[in-house]
Amino acid sequence: MRELAIEIGVRALLFGVFVFTEFLDPFQRVIQPEEIWLYKNPLVQSDNIPTRLMFAISFLTPLAVICVVKIIRRTDKTEIKEAFLAVSLALALNGVCTNTIKLIVGRWGDEFGDALHR
Repeated sequence: MRELAIEIGVRALLFGVFVFTEFLDPFQRVIQPEEIWLYKNPLVQSDNIPTRLMFAISFLTPLAVICVVKIIRRTDKTEIKEAFLAVSLALALNGVCTNTIKLIVGRWGDEFGDALHR
């Protein structure tokens, strides 16, 4: 029981770090005038997925798969617990790593769009 509490505590800590880093301001990159030509590609309409929908899909899809497998294969509680622990660790680590890279690499500053349309 103590091991399970430690496992849950680690995941809660990782999830807390993920939520904290989600709201931090990323590093603002400055695009130098001699670099502008690298980014002057034709404008492409991109498909955007709303953030809430993306989070819902990423959390609910693995849980739904676990539940379906439980019903089909009649697995015991230990396997289900381990599956939920694996999914929660994967999601938390993925979120922390993604946000860390996002914060380190940064995003383009406000002058980026203005420079492209000159």
